[in-house]
Amino acid sequence: MAEIKSTLDIIMEKAKKFSVTEEEKKGFRRQELEGKIKGLVQKAVDGVLDYQRFQTEVLALQSKEKDLVDQILQNEVVTRLEVEANSEALLKILENAAGSAKGAVKKALTDFELKAEKQKDSRRKTLLESFRKKGISGSAVLPNLDADPEWLRAKSDLKRQLQAEIRKVIEKGGA
Repeated sequence: MAEIKSTLDIIMEKAKKFSVTEEEKKGFRRQELEGKIKGLVQKAVDGVLDYQRFQTEVLALQSKEKDLVDQILQNEVVTRLEVEANSEALLKILENAAGSAKGAVKKALTDFELKAEKQKDSRRKTLLESFRKKGISGSAVLPNLDADPEWLRAKSDLKRQLQAEIRKVIEKGGA
């Protein structure tokens, strides 16, 4: 009488045919590290994890693959940076992750904040002028820039420029 195979037996037989290459293993490891680091950064930003504990966790990850962890951490923090946002926790993390580029990173952030403020003021004046031409004026008229598609587009462009500049500064090592 023929033996009836369980689903698990069938799956195990098929799985024997597959093997994972070294490159795939590196990819899985990178993906795993990215998930851990994203979680740590999110907890730090949310205040669930204090900075000391965050550093301890990162050091534990760095003990195995320092360069990869540093690269992923820098990328994660830079991706989360926003123009006009209170990013104290992110800046603190980035300062340590940037190493020798810390000063250059701070300068790039300050420069972009000034640039964003100038563009914001310019857009606000443009909107107020367009309201005035429509007969809407007075001290109570305040344009809502967060609802202005032009400002949102400009803010998004600034964010991309900021991230590119900080990545470039980090790659140069602050030189």
